Amino acid sequence: MLLRKKIPSALIFLAGMAWGTGMLLTSMAEADTAFTGSTTPFVPLNLQHSGAPLRILKKHVTVSVQPSGLFTERDHQVLELLNPALETMINPFQIQYSADMAKLRVIRAWVSTPSGQKYVVPASAIFVRPEPVAAGAPMYSHAKVLSIVLPKLGKNDQLHLITEKTQTTPYFAKQYSQFWQIPVSHSVRNFQVKITAPRSMHLKAAQTGGWKISQQNHGKMVQISARMSVHHAHYPGPSTVDESQFSPLFEVSTFPTWAAVGKAYWSRAADKAAVTPLVQKTAADASHDLQGWDAEKALYSWDSHHIRYVGLELGVGGFVPISANNTLQNRYGDCKAHATLLQALFNAKGFKLYPALINWNNVFTLPPLPTPFWFNHAIDYAPQRHLFLDSTGTYETPGQLAVGERDKPTIVTGPHPRVVMTPGAEPGANQLDYSADLTLHRNGDLSGTAKMVTHGWWAWMYRETFASIPPSAYPRVMNTLLLRDGGGSGSFVPGDPNVLDQPFTVSAHWHTVAYTHVGDHISFPIPSGPYLTPGLSGTANPIRALTRVIGPLQRQHPVTTYLGGIHWISTIHLPAGYRVEYLPPDQHLHNSAGSFVYTLAQKNQNVIVHYKLRLKRVVYDPRQYPALRQLLKRDYAAQQSPLILVRQ
Repeated sequence: MLLRKKIPSALIFLAGMAWGTGMLLTSMAEADTAFTGSTTPFVPLNLQHSGAPLRILKKHVTVSVQPSGLFTERDHQVLELLNPALETMINPFQIQYSADMAKLRVIRAWVSTPSGQKYVVPASAIFVRPEPVAAGAPMYSHAKVLSIVLPKLGKNDQLHLITEKTQTTPYFAKQYSQFWQIPVSHSVRNFQVKITAPRSMHLKAAQTGGWKISQQNHGKMVQISARMSVHHAHYPGPSTVDESQFSPLFEVSTFPTWAAVGKAYWSRAADKAAVTPLVQKTAADASHDLQGWDAEKALYSWDSHHIRYVGLELGVGGFVPISANNTLQNRYGDCKAHATLLQALFNAKGFKLYPALINWNNVFTLPPLPTPFWFNHAIDYAPQRHLFLDSTGTYETPGQLAVGERDKPTIVTGPHPRVVMTPGAEPGANQLDYSADLTLHRNGDLSGTAKMVTHGWWAWMYRETFASIPPSAYPRVMNTLLLRDGGGSGSFVPGDPNVLDQPFTVSAHWHTVAYTHVGDHISFPIPSGPYLTPGLSGTANPIRALTRVIGPLQRQHPVTTYLGGIHWISTIHLPAGYRVEYLPPDQHLHNSAGSFVYTLAQKNQNVIVHYKLRLKRVVYDPRQYPALRQLLKRDYAAQQSPLILVRQ
């Protein structure tokens, strides 16, 4: 999958580099503190002590843009450390840049203390090194990291830093685009940006979140200035969208439309999908004699399984893919290489396919002005079928995207570039179906067998999970999953994760030791179906998944769910000598957020439980949140309600 680069220590998120690895820069680390018990949308603010570990006291950026798109940027910033325990956030201070396309130098760096002492950082403490490779993904990159090793910082010590970056090669000739963002969880004072550019470039500016913008013409030049006097840190609730979707942003761009962004990419990428003899032979071998959608699925599966993902960020290659022919020869490539190769294979069979630019992060909106730097991933779009395909994701169902790619605006390139939304929640297509046969023994143990059938993003998650676990480890994994219920043993029988165009199936059997206490009365919650077996996805704990969403009474920012459709049925065989004293009441709720149905019925010595949850969206805005909370709160209460047995 995608290569998530290490987050630099620089506190202001500045986008202006290429994303050849499938990731440009990750947004600043999301405040992931689980305030599940909070009844407010975010932590109340103390304007003097917001809780931020450090504060930007000053950040002045001056940019001089040339008609060619080259620019020089000088940055003068002062950072105050408020919490010495988190000194490593800025020590060493790191700045990432492309050494093949830019030069970066430190003009001055020093540390001042509250007592008036000043420590100048010597040149010997400034290093340039290759960018660390993200875990799990190889990478070839011209990116460098400038590291400044500082003396030990104490509370209220201030780092003063003046740097200058000179762009020596433009990413797009005669174009300039840049944005500066202040993460909402950061404390900032006196942030100013001044940009001087030729008026002939038609540079536009926009903002969100309270930036003050001014513009002045000076002959053939224009100066655009933006200022943020004060920004107080606050912390969004759990399960919100990425901070970059709602953090204060100042943006400038010469791109007139989003279609122009797609056109700029297409102008460099179109000829890379040429149908060479090697491409033609590969397409014929991969598709055999199949036709139509069957042939397209075969080409997609071949690309997914035979081309290894390797991050490539070599010079302007961040926005120029490797040719399909070279990718076939190398048998590796980044997201752009995958998208280009799949396009070429489709071309060889007479199918239409175009690259599409998307933001893989937890971001579901576009910034005010068109810019290529908002996107960090490339997939493909089949216009005749209105389908998106991501062959970078080795285990994605053809035509069904992974969770990080759904309900998002994408820039479809090609001869008719435009903005197209990817599919949303589609609970019918992203469905988890589960059936279990459970036996509660007289000693309180619980035995079970189950079968799970997954579709869409559920299938992607479980294919990827079981592809990474050797069969010899299945019993150990099951034992780990059963620990929270008392421990036990069991194993799995998964399907073939390499078969992409069929639902992914997992069977399981297990025995939980001491699942519940046995006495005159037995009380236990209904075992939650799809999470116990195998329960390996990001929502392995259903209670935690629900409480992260429904904790606050209201929301200031949109929340994400990634549940789609879940349906399970469990038959519980009760121990002899006991009868049902209490069954949780049935639940039937349908509202604007989706639907939840939960029913229990006793038949002889068995209890049969039906559960069905369908969520209409991936993202719920603050106005839609109350309906979502009502739905999931009902779900949470049902899962907490016990079944009570009494000895006869």
